[in-house]
Amino acid sequence: MKYTLNESMVGINGIEKISLKEVIEKFSYPKDIKIKIEKDPYNIHIELKYKDFTVYYNIYYYVDKEIPEFHTLSFVLEKLYLNDKIYIKVGEEAKKVISKIKKYLEENYKSLNYKYEANEYSGNYYFKDLDLTIFFEKYGRKKIVDWIDISLPYEDNPNILGIGKILKLDTLKNIFNNN
Repeated sequence: MKYTLNESMVGINGIEKISLKEVIEKFSYPKDIKIKIEKDPYNIHIELKYKDFTVYYNIYYYVDKEIPEFHTLSFVLEKLYLNDKIYIKVGEEAKKVISKIKKYLEENYKSLNYKYEANEYSGNYYFKDLDLTIFFEKYGRKKIVDWIDISLPYEDNPNILGIGKILKLDTLKNIFNNN
């Protein structure tokens, strides 16, 4: 399947808002689901593993509360089309990816703005306008892309009651009181 940045520059393949139901309708049921529950503070992390990408869905709670404060959803991809002609992929040199993103932004009358962080072995470029993060590993003088993450804007006060039903997981149905 081809994964393309939406024309709105938010999300991929028509998904612009956080909705596990929409993700499953668009991409089918994942081949693997992992759930991690933290207790202090109480947070739930769900990983939906597909053949060639992963979805990370996180629910964050108020400290000492049972009501979720906000939730996030991001896609980790091997290859992302910025439009029909320009794509970036894992394994490319970071400078080549940056030039492709710059070209895409110029075509859409946007300027190239990003935050750069790095240590001795790895780093990332974060493009706020696209909610896109490019992670890389350093190999000598080269920086090779090893992770492409596109996030949807987080949403406050999520309605999470249907998650167990959507994912067909009785455990989550019980956690969210959705029998």
